[in-house]
Amino acid sequence: MSRRHAAIVLMLALALAPAARAVDVADAMLPAAEASVKKGLAYLAAQQRPDGSWPEAGGGTGVVGACALAFMAHGHVPGSGQYGQVTARALQFLLRAAQPDGLVYRQGMGPYPMYHHGLATLALAEAWGQTADERLRDALKRAIELICATQNQKGGWRYQPKVSDDDLSATVMQLMALRAAKDAGMEVPKEVIDAGIEYVKRCHNGKGAGKDGGFAYTPGGESGYARTGAGVTSLQVAGHYKATEVSEGIEYLLEFQPVGTKKGEDEWYYYGGYYATMGIYQAQGIGAWGRKAWAQWYPAMTRDLLAKQKPDGSWDSGYKPYPTAMALLILEIPCRYLPIYQR
Repeated sequence: MSRRHAAIVLMLALALAPAARAVDVADAMLPAAEASVKKGLAYLAAQQRPDGSWPEAGGGTGVVGACALAFMAHGHVPGSGQYGQVTARALQFLLRAAQPDGLVYRQGMGPYPMYHHGLATLALAEAWGQTADERLRDALKRAIELICATQNQKGGWRYQPKVSDDDLSATVMQLMALRAAKDAGMEVPKEVIDAGIEYVKRCHNGKGAGKDGGFAYTPGGESGYARTGAGVTSLQVAGHYKATEVSEGIEYLLEFQPVGTKKGEDEWYYYGGYYATMGIYQAQGIGAWGRKAWAQWYPAMTRDLLAKQKPDGSWDSGYKPYPTAMALLILEIPCRYLPIYQR
């Protein structure tokens, strides 16, 4: 397995968690964002392989799940609409990769199976919520059971499909997949989600303890931009919109570009941008402060992304399917087509 493929899986670890519907939100894409999304989706559709995967290290279930979500987030239901067949082929790829024990992953797709599994489960959950296809339900049920069975006693998950140690990235990925499945009507044990949320809270570096309000990779570690977006978003998904951890995390994010002066890590630009943008989008539910933050952040992020888009409609960070899918998901946030946005 190439280092580039492994890097994609690591980047995807924090990338695709959806979020619960906020109240009193602005739900309109900017016209420039809409045009950009159409170009990006056309690029991904043209690049899809007959088996439903993508080239350039796009053959793992995590990358395929990300691309499928990019189409579904713009209203392209599997089997219906302009790109319905593209979405359907991607989901069929995921179904073929599903193993009897529930793991949606095959050997050779990368060294971190649970990242692939979490993203693939998320895509299956959103597709099940849109279609009620029994084939999706059966694979999703097994995938959920595997996630629940591999949670450790601290509420976290790690790289391999077994009870082990833990980190924020792997934990958020599994937690978001479970939450998406629950919101789509699947049965998910409440205690598993609750334990995962408590783990995320332990990764928060609270200002009351003299720290910066961000989130760390593991409890007690250093805060970071992308991990803070992930922590904030996961708490909002669970309905903790007004938690101290959320408000402090949003304040931390607003210190960063494109509206602040700090610069996030270049290598995590796309997944960090997705989580931060989703967290600030959901912060509108807090009140006027959150709505003002969104009114500043989304246009600035849109301008930043449009400046990076290639003439062929893609985004490129050494491999195109992943950054293109992630950029699209950022721009599509106001659409709320996915079931989890419609709670």
